[in-house]
Amino acid sequence: MKLNPLRIFLAIVDTGSQHGAARALGLSQPAVTKALQRLETDLDVRLFDRSVHGAELTEYGQALLMHARLVDAELKAGIDTLNHIKGERAGSVSVALAHMPATLLMPRVMSGFRKEWPDVRVRVAASAYPFLLPQVREGALDFAISPAPEENWPEDLLRVPLLSTTLTPVVRIGHPLAGATSLEALAEAEWVLPTQECATAQALRAAMHGAGLPRPACMVTCETFTGLMTTVSASDMVGLIPLEMVHSIAAPVGVVEVPVAERMQGADLCLIRRRASVPTPAAAALADRLARAARALPGGVSETAATGGGAAPVPAGDR
Repeated sequence: MKLNPLRIFLAIVDTGSQHGAARALGLSQPAVTKALQRLETDLDVRLFDRSVHGAELTEYGQALLMHARLVDAELKAGIDTLNHIKGERAGSVSVALAHMPATLLMPRVMSGFRKEWPDVRVRVAASAYPFLLPQVREGALDFAISPAPEENWPEDLLRVPLLSTTLTPVVRIGHPLAGATSLEALAEAEWVLPTQECATAQALRAAMHGAGLPRPACMVTCETFTGLMTTVSASDMVGLIPLEMVHSIAAPVGVVEVPVAERMQGADLCLIRRRASVPTPAAAALADRLARAARALPGGVSETAATGGGAAPVPAGDR
C-alpha cells in the first residue's frame, strides 16, 4: 500500500522537517515535498511554516494533527485485521500500563500471548494517568490499564473496571513516622505522588478532607513508580501506593508500610480504550488476557459488575 499523504504529514511533524521525514520513510525529499504540496492544495490550507528551525505547524496543521494521528492509527489497525483474516498473525500492539498491572499482570500473561502471537510486536509505554488519555484518544495506544477515577470521565473513552484497590502510605526504613497509626499523624508530612491529578492524589485528598485534616502537602511529583519509590526511600517524604504491591516491593526498595487505621479506597484499576474504536485481534487478545488476570486477583471486579454501569465489556481475544 502506498504511503498516504497523512502519514507523510505526521512524519514531518514527528521529525521536524521534510528532510527528516524523507529519511524516516525511506523516500526522496522531492517526493515528500510533492506529497505535502498536494495535501495542502487538496485542503486549501498551509499546514507548515518553514523556517531555519524546521517545519512548524500552522493553526491549520495543529487542527489537523489529532485527526491525522487517529486516521493513521485506524488504517494500521484495519490492515492488521485484514492480515489476521488472511491467516497472518503479524502486526503491533501499543499499551500503557501503570506500575501495578505492569508488575502483577504482565508477567502472568505475556508468555501465553507470545506463544499465540509470536509475530506481533508489543510496545509497553510508560505513561501516567491522566497523560495517557490523549494517547488513547488519538490512537497512539490501543488501550491502557491504569487506576482511573469515575468522576468526570470523558464520554469518548471507555472505562472498564477490572480490580478494586486499597492505598496505603509508605516511608523509608527508620522514618520517624514509620509507626504512625492514623492519618492525623501524617497531617504535616510532605508527600510525593505520581501527579497532582492522578487517582492516588484524589483519594489522598478525599481521605484527608474526610478526616477533617488540611490538604496534603505535595511539592514533588514523580510519574515513574521506580523513581517515586527511590525518592521515598532516600528522603523523609511519604508515598502512597496500592496495598496489593507492598509485600512484593517494600523490602527490596527500602520502604515500609505506615500502619494507619484508615483505609483509603483507590480508584479502580481499569482498562481504557476509545469508545468508537474496533480493536485489532491482537490488541483484543492481549486486553482480554490482562483483564482476566486482573479479575482473578483478590478485589477483582467481575465482568457482570464492570458492565452493570453501562461500560462495554473487554473485547474477547483468541483464548
